[in-house]
Amino acid sequence: MRPVAITGVGLLCAAGLDPVQARARLAQGPLIPQPPPDVGVLAPLLLPLAEGFDPRKVVTRRKDLKLMARANRLALGAARQALAQAGRAGHAEAGLFLAVGREPMSLRELLPVLHHSSEAGQVTLDRLIDEGMHWMHPLASLKTLPNMCVAHVAIELGLTGPTMALCDDADMGPRALTEAALAVSRGDAPWALAGGADARLAFGDRLSAETLGDGDRPLSEAAAVFVLEPLEDARARGARVIAVLGPREGCPPVAHDRLGDCGAATLAAALALDAGERPVSAGDIGLWPAPAAPALHLARRRAAPLAISACGLVTPLGDDLSTLGTRLLRGDSAAAPIQAFDASRFPVRNACEVADRRLADRLPAVLAAAVQGHEDRRAELALIAGLAAAREHGALPAEAAVVFAAGLTSVTIGQVNQGLAPFVRDGDTFDFAGFAGRTRPAREMTPWRNLVTRPLHLLADHLGLRGPRAAHFSACAAGSAAVAHAAELIRRGDAPAALVGGADSMIHPFGLLPFVRLGATSPAEDPALCGRPFDQDRDGFVMGEGGAFFVLEPLEAARAAGRKVLGVYLGAGTSMDAWRVTAPHPEGLGAELAMRRALADAGIPAAAVDYVNAHGTGTPLNDVAEAQAVARVFPHRPALSSSKGQLGHAIAAAGAVELAVLLAAFAGDGLPPNPHLTNPDPAIDADLVEPGGRRGAPGVALSNSFGFGGQNASLLIAHPEHEAAR
Repeated sequence: MRPVAITGVGLLCAAGLDPVQARARLAQGPLIPQPPPDVGVLAPLLLPLAEGFDPRKVVTRRKDLKLMARANRLALGAARQALAQAGRAGHAEAGLFLAVGREPMSLRELLPVLHHSSEAGQVTLDRLIDEGMHWMHPLASLKTLPNMCVAHVAIELGLTGPTMALCDDADMGPRALTEAALAVSRGDAPWALAGGADARLAFGDRLSAETLGDGDRPLSEAAAVFVLEPLEDARARGARVIAVLGPREGCPPVAHDRLGDCGAATLAAALALDAGERPVSAGDIGLWPAPAAPALHLARRRAAPLAISACGLVTPLGDDLSTLGTRLLRGDSAAAPIQAFDASRFPVRNACEVADRRLADRLPAVLAAAVQGHEDRRAELALIAGLAAAREHGALPAEAAVVFAAGLTSVTIGQVNQGLAPFVRDGDTFDFAGFAGRTRPAREMTPWRNLVTRPLHLLADHLGLRGPRAAHFSACAAGSAAVAHAAELIRRGDAPAALVGGADSMIHPFGLLPFVRLGATSPAEDPALCGRPFDQDRDGFVMGEGGAFFVLEPLEAARAAGRKVLGVYLGAGTSMDAWRVTAPHPEGLGAELAMRRALADAGIPAAAVDYVNAHGTGTPLNDVAEAQAVARVFPHRPALSSSKGQLGHAIAAAGAVELAVLLAAFAGDGLPPNPHLTNPDPAIDADLVEPGGRRGAPGVALSNSFGFGGQNASLLIAHPEHEAAR
């Protein structure tokens, strides 16, 4: 393992548009917060970005500007600044690790939809279907994905290396820096960009801060990005070494209160201010200024296999592995008419739903009270599955890590009617004065909408787990990315075990409509004709929901304790497409990189893999591109199927639910089928599992997860009795 240097720092913040300018401004005294533009509404004062930032000077793909939220533009600006200082250009294999913010809800883009969906100040489903949905821009929803910071930086700079998008909490910036440094140190990437970006000035952020009692600290925005490379490489090319990374012992913490609350970028921005000035620390790593920096080596990674020794589930095909496996392997599909709301006139009529409509009743009283009234089914799924996994394991150490795959919570009709719809005026205006004078409900729902890490902290606090915590937001790749991260925490000794998983639920009108407007969901009325991965007549995916959590721990520890090993984690790979935010690479090049990196991480040949659980969404573009990538990586053509034809697409939770599919295949001694495959696409050259499935469990299986924006993650899992698990 090699010591890692910082050779470039980019910083955009309220104090200035580079680190030197920011330090000079702060030396003159503290920043002065400003009132919000709608004076008198919501408590927090604001610290907006220093004047002079022009995103048109950093975005070369001008047509993407309209797709970029504020934080996306800041991230790209800071990245270009850091690269210029380091004397580096984009490099295809370079990594990209960013802490990203909450969902950047745009009130301006939502107002026309609400206005045209309302009667007497209340949104109705009929009005939403008849008129309001047509005012929703098909691409506007992409702005609300926090991982678009990663997507846009990767696309602009041509980066396809390992990737990570850690969401929301202030300490995720240093965590992203840590993960990037370790990837560079162990040779997974030749160098990397790492840091954080967030913008907390929007109406929704101010509403959340006020309701949560966080209104005393000014809300701000910032992006801080660092260039990391091996110390010997930096010296060999004559680069200026700004700082060297190492264990945090001996470093004082950074002062993080000078720039206001920059959300996920808070501590990353504070580190950028102090980088090269003095030894500093935040999170797991410290920064020592060069030239006196010690040549420190980062923690050595242990690449041993890990046991998956517990599984907690809530899925449309069952809430335990036995039931899931039985129904999955016999070809059952959960696709059916939507029950969550009256979808008889909705553009999409079918979904794969968890049958239980009263999930909170299954929670301990304290957790049921925490979620009561918030219409947050995603959190309920996460808590039920996470508690089930912890209960099945029975001996989680207090130092265990908790890693969560987070997804968009999506505002519900009930939430907009409680907090927003009554104050919409004339299609594109909002009655801020009326809103300020409103009678506040006892349990206000709207602020909880964008707190994507809330299930993570509720679960960890309830179980008394004090190990590392992290939330991944890489869209549909989040579940697999979270599992890969949890495994790394254990392998390098940061945690003795990990509780890891994901949950998501988008089966409600505002959750489904963005996908409808993008043309991604199947409009078929017959449930048997929606969700047909690899069929030449496929027309989009069917939405699913669910939660899946697992306990990972060292294989020898699980066996010594006599715990049943459900599967063995061998390795993982991540990548970025660097192609389009709206479509996968047409040849699946990013997908190919993720799979090849998973094989390299596991140290096994491609020929050892005998089954691939494909991302397989059933969209025209995804299936062909993925099949091409699988064929290049695995010339021997392993069996291929997609469980989204049975469970639907669980979005952020998809990778976690599909890891459970592999465990169910091991236990059930069979290969999951492609149940709706009646007319295979001749453009797909693959050994597609028949609709009736196949007998015989896979020995080594690979699971793919690909997200909007081009983030990819692949997991390699072995049967507990396979030689690779020994």
